Amino acid sequence: MAEEEIIQGQALVQLFRDLQADEIPLTLVWPNVDGMQPAPVAEVSERGSANHFLINTPEVCRKLREESNLPYMVFKFTDSEDIKYVFEAETWQFFGDKVWIRLPQMVHRYQRRKLFRLEAPPGTRLYFNIKNIRCKLLVVNVSMGGTLGVLVRLRPKMEEILRPFNAKIMQNAELLFPSRDRKKKGSIINIEQFQLVRQNNNPLTGKFECAIEFKKVNTTERKRLKNLFYKWQRDYLRRRKFLRS
Repeated sequence: MAEEEIIQGQALVQLFRDLQADEIPLTLVWPNVDGMQPAPVAEVSERGSANHFLINTPEVCRKLREESNLPYMVFKFTDSEDIKYVFEAETWQFFGDKVWIRLPQMVHRYQRRKLFRLEAPPGTRLYFNIKNIRCKLLVVNVSMGGTLGVLVRLRPKMEEILRPFNAKIMQNAELLFPSRDRKKKGSIINIEQFQLVRQNNNPLTGKFECAIEFKKVNTTERKRLKNLFYKWQRDYLRRRKFLRS
């Protein structure tokens, strides 16, 4: 099952700038033109009151000219992390063997839900209660489906208290992400149901780790988590690309 993300605004403009920098080609999905080759984004710039991208591959532009009275075009591309994107273009203008296409209002991004797990921002915590005991995990990594955290021992034998609840469905956890601005409160995501799917001492770190699977998150909270998660993912991919360059 794939998760869909809508990319808009400045994130969308940056996405097309990354396409140009990484030389990732666009493939025309509709209309289905025989022999149409993928074409790279040659430039991204503001023209008039809107941002546009340029395709300057002569053969592609020639074939597009031959398609008269098109109401729109549909493009797709796949980035270096094998994540798929689709968007519609509604406005374009030809200049010789070039075509300037107005950036879409949105780009649809599709990614398999559990393919990507990110290192959690420092200070991320997960809270839940067991037998009126407040449990706290320092979150190591996070995905749309769950987290891995290190237990903070608030009292002796905390591990023994947790063990009987392994694999049981439990109610109400709070996933707290810190704000980049220390003067502002962080973001709290409420998890309605969760499951402790693994508990063990990490032999390398000596820490007691808990793997948590989210079993039920309401629509509003899931949307908030998805927006935060994909924002971090974009930042992560951008940093990784910078380190590789």
